Amino acid sequence: MIKAVIIGFSHMHVNEIAQYISEREDMELVAIADVESQAEKIPPLRYTPEWNIENVRTKYCSNVCDDYRKMLDEIKPDIAFILTENVQKPEVVEECAKRGVDVSIEKPVAVSLEEAYKIKAVVDKYGIKAVVNWPVVWREYILRMKAALDSKIVGEPIKLRYINGHTGPLGKGAKHRGVSENAEEMTDEQRSKTWWHSEKLGGGVYLDICCYGCFFSRWFMGTDAKSIMSMGANLNTPFGDTDDNFAAIIKYDSKMSVIEGTWSTPRAVIPSGPMVLCTHGVIMCTGGAENAPDVKAYDIYGNEVEIPEYTFEEKFKNMPCHYANHINTGEDIHPMLTLDANMEVMAILDAAIKSNASGKEKAICKQA
Repeated sequence: MIKAVIIGFSHMHVNEIAQYISEREDMELVAIADVESQAEKIPPLRYTPEWNIENVRTKYCSNVCDDYRKMLDEIKPDIAFILTENVQKPEVVEECAKRGVDVSIEKPVAVSLEEAYKIKAVVDKYGIKAVVNWPVVWREYILRMKAALDSKIVGEPIKLRYINGHTGPLGKGAKHRGVSENAEEMTDEQRSKTWWHSEKLGGGVYLDICCYGCFFSRWFMGTDAKSIMSMGANLNTPFGDTDDNFAAIIKYDSKMSVIEGTWSTPRAVIPSGPMVLCTHGVIMCTGGAENAPDVKAYDIYGNEVEIPEYTFEEKFKNMPCHYANHINTGEDIHPMLTLDANMEVMAILDAAIKSNASGKEKAICKQA
């Protein structure tokens, strides 16, 4: 039996992670603990940390610990699922690594490339397994799209177009997997006190949504990204100090990516999802991420091209399932979930954040 713990309840993905662990016969959620936050306290409305921990306590694990370090010492888990504020990740990973506990870090790996290097250093020092959970890897249509790209049915990829949006993690009508209800209404003052709208705590649209664009660029377009030009702005959440909209262009030698994200408009009403223009046509996600998503391909004359058949494997159901498969069979972790690949994703995201801050194009740091 794989012993799992959850550390941190700041990210609403914690509810689905707890559910996925509970669905497995070979994994047990033995304890949970939050991490002290610098964010101001607000009422425990749905998807806030206090609400998340009570939801998980009630449904999946009654063993709630006051101190995550003591929990690690006493429980001695096999893996910790880390869903803290973004700024807390290096410290929590180090505490796990020192005790020989594997970690699953909710995307992105850190707030900056510098912080990501700190994580990699302790992971390498103590020799633990570290994976980064990207929910898009568990979507059948995304895996089918990648398989179609790899098959070159319309040639080589030359341009990625990606847009994603919602009304903010705690915005109007927000809904997250693992919970059937939408977010409760909040005042702007309440939202202003959450970590999502605080730059010093790792909030903002860059770390929430731009990271996905950087991830898809690395996954679909390859490792040779050269530079990025990015612009962000706070257009609809003046109560916070983070950007809530962004647009960026990632340059390659002979390719490019155009990525956008918003906290103003939900996926249900914008054409979200990746589209890849290729030398002889296009492969695209259709329907949007929440409206019967599918994958289509067309040649340059507009004729539909058949997508190769794809068999979805059980090990790609979710991160607890994937980690358990790795432990039980010895099969490799998906390459885009590894720490090495995520250092490359973080290099693109870090350059995007720096480009926005400087107003200038920024070179993407190449990993040593």
